[in-house]
Amino acid sequence: MSRDTIYEELKRRALEALSKPAPYGVDIDVEQLVNYTPKRRVTILSERERVKQVGIDVSSKTRSAYFYQVDSRIEAYGSLVSGVEILPLEQAIEERWDEVRKYFWRLIPVDMDKYTAVTFLKSSGGCYIRVKKNTRVDLPIQTCFLLSGGTQFVHNIVVVEEGAEATIVTGCTIAPEEMGLHIGITEIYLERKAKLVDVMIHSWNRVTHVRPRTAVVLDDDAVYASYYINMSVTKSLQSLPKVYARGVNSRVYSATIILGLGESVHDIGSIAELSGEHSRAELVSKVVARDRSKITTRLRISSLAPKTSGYVECRGLLLSETSSITTIPELEASHSDAELFHEASIGKLRDDEIEYLMIKGFSYEEAISMLIRGFVDIELKYLPPQVEKALQSVLDVLAKKSV
Repeated sequence: MSRDTIYEELKRRALEALSKPAPYGVDIDVEQLVNYTPKRRVTILSERERVKQVGIDVSSKTRSAYFYQVDSRIEAYGSLVSGVEILPLEQAIEERWDEVRKYFWRLIPVDMDKYTAVTFLKSSGGCYIRVKKNTRVDLPIQTCFLLSGGTQFVHNIVVVEEGAEATIVTGCTIAPEEMGLHIGITEIYLERKAKLVDVMIHSWNRVTHVRPRTAVVLDDDAVYASYYINMSVTKSLQSLPKVYARGVNSRVYSATIILGLGESVHDIGSIAELSGEHSRAELVSKVVARDRSKITTRLRISSLAPKTSGYVECRGLLLSETSSITTIPELEASHSDAELFHEASIGKLRDDEIEYLMIKGFSYEEAISMLIRGFVDIELKYLPPQVEKALQSVLDVLAKKSV
């Protein structure tokens, strides 16, 4: 099938889905935001400190590759090591169509909802990352998506070839108090014995809507570890990435940490589908709700093959009487030898714990921050040391913002 034929078919499906809402989360008027003009245009350098808060240091030498995009404009990209290729997706399509077509809109249906549809029709930007066979990259690949305001529709494709290992750190943020909509479509392919650590840090504002759409497929003995952190007020956020563990002995670890502030509405989670024998998944969410925020977390493991195992952990912490948390853990098994477990809890900070820390000399705010930091602590599996240190710092900041 020719490229033109494929595009026409995708376009037809996208046009039919332009009014199709997502099954979860707040429905929004995309066209209203498409026509919004921001008060000023920003650059990565002008917002250097802002992007640093989401894990992107543009002056850092500790990176293997980088890709920086503002609105629909790609500001800089490049690889600093052999074995890692990174370039704009549009360029990859033009120059390497026979290679890219195997991955282009294959994991995420273009007509899944109005957000995938509009991204296909109006997409401008996004990257194509390829980590070549048996390449093991110690330094992280940095990607940053900054929004001046208005809309940002990006499509990313990541391919980690057989035996390769890499870490991607993605920071996404927006200029203060600008209205915006960010949609990020990301399709990730892990070949046999490949390993990818995928870290995403978001910081938005009270008038921004965010709709990430991510899907991942794993071959035999592949490992995918994901960390998603949202540490700011966000008008609405809806995300439910899906990981297909199709390979024998493939492994999935996903940790989601959400701070709900103001009147934010979050509907987030992750799905792991275990169809490879001996595949396993661990899905963890820790959410903190304050003010009038509302958070729904959905974690689901489906066991479709023999000798699979999975664990789901949903924990919520309410800091105000006007906020709310809903946890929805789901387990599904179609084989008698599957082992699936879940834990779920919602609670509040205990007065005796706060008082104990205050007796030890900490202020009330310091005591609250310390307890929240302990609550959001997670097992930082598979992370290289420099990324683990950076992620610990982000969680420290998140705990302080919760007070």
